Amino acid sequence: MPLILLPALNDHLKRRQVMQNLRIIFLKTTTFILALLLAAMGGIMTACSTGSYGHLDFKLAVNDIFESGQVMDNYNYYYIGPEAEPVAIMAIDKKYQLTPSLWKEIKLTPQQLKAWMSRIDNHYRLRNRYDGAYILDQNGNQVGLWYSQLDWTTIQRGEGNQLTIYTPDTTKNLDNFGRGVISGSGSN
Repeated sequence: MPLILLPALNDHLKRRQVMQNLRIIFLKTTTFILALLLAAMGGIMTACSTGSYGHLDFKLAVNDIFESGQVMDNYNYYYIGPEAEPVAIMAIDKKYQLTPSLWKEIKLTPQQLKAWMSRIDNHYRLRNRYDGAYILDQNGNQVGLWYSQLDWTTIQRGEGNQLTIYTPDTTKNLDNFGRGVISGSGSN
């Protein structure tokens, strides 16, 4: 009797080994396909995010320029928000022309800039601090300077030296009546 069961046991062990090998091959193939898909999605997302738009490159050196009250001759100045205490201030190199937008151009003087800095009083702000950044076009060229409590905008350099910089949403985290920060909505 034991002689008859031996070939059947051998066949069973062989089938079991084949099934284990198939499972291992399936898991390795699935893992490889998932890794390939994740890499492809990462590549697509990177390509879409860098696209044809510029970005803000935040540096403390830009804070120093604005907070020192230094107005540079080779820049045109713009702001959004109330004139007494702007929400964002931009200095655009005179080589570039800002396309029509909601930014208000101002012939900024050192006295006006110092008055703004006095009202903003950035050194003592714990929330909604103003941060300075270089404004870079989609090719990484510096086209201007940014100083704001808002850390996002859309930047695009068009034909020639046309520059489009959208005004960021200044109502972020406000309730429907324009009051205060909505609880739990994060910070600017």
